[in-house]
Amino acid sequence: MTEQAPPDEPDAGTLEQEAPRGAASARATGPKVRPSGRGQRRREKILAAAIRHVARNGGRGTSLAQIATEAGVTQQGLLYYFPSKDALLHAALDIRDQRDVVPRLTPWRGLEFLDGIVERIRRWRQEPEMVGMFTLLLVENLGDHAPLRDRLEKRYADVHKEYADGIRAAQANGTARADIDPDLKAIEVIAFLNGLETSWLLKPSLPVEDVAAAWRDSQVAQMTAGLRS
Repeated sequence: MTEQAPPDEPDAGTLEQEAPRGAASARATGPKVRPSGRGQRRREKILAAAIRHVARNGGRGTSLAQIATEAGVTQQGLLYYFPSKDALLHAALDIRDQRDVVPRLTPWRGLEFLDGIVERIRRWRQEPEMVGMFTLLLVENLGDHAPLRDRLEKRYADVHKEYADGIRAAQANGTARADIDPDLKAIEVIAFLNGLETSWLLKPSLPVEDVAAAWRDSQVAQMTAGLRS
């Protein structure tokens, strides 16, 4: 059974400008309604349904009508919270970005960012649909004019900088070889992650936790080879 969002729902919360995640996200979402408790639960149901459908069928193969039906709302009710399909996909990616963060009090000081990557990979089995959604949207938006291209490109740049900065910090404190190019190594790290995600989605029985831990150990050994202990 579907339900229509009540017409007075905007008065139950306040309008708030969404913190942008890059220019593309800000353009797609614009002003955001902070809904009431009931409205927040409905919004979360819509997002959960979107993540499940996109993980199975991709963004292009998923319609707003399908998402609305699974979430138990009308399509008009869905559009109350998300004025377009792109806005809904941006919001789903916001959740993925939030879940992807490994909590820490300070920036990486060195190669411990590799431990953070292993921790993230260990959490994949808790939310496989989140991994699937991201991977399919990434592949679908590789084209120059794809709707999510700018957002995903900015995310890549941010992650690349984070990893490269971690390597530079390790070099500065003498815990990584000085002859390593941090920018090239960061590209290699991201390529490993993307490849492992795809392999795991194709074969979920892969022991990705063990693969990640072994990969981290080999990376640390390679980047510290020849240094005094």
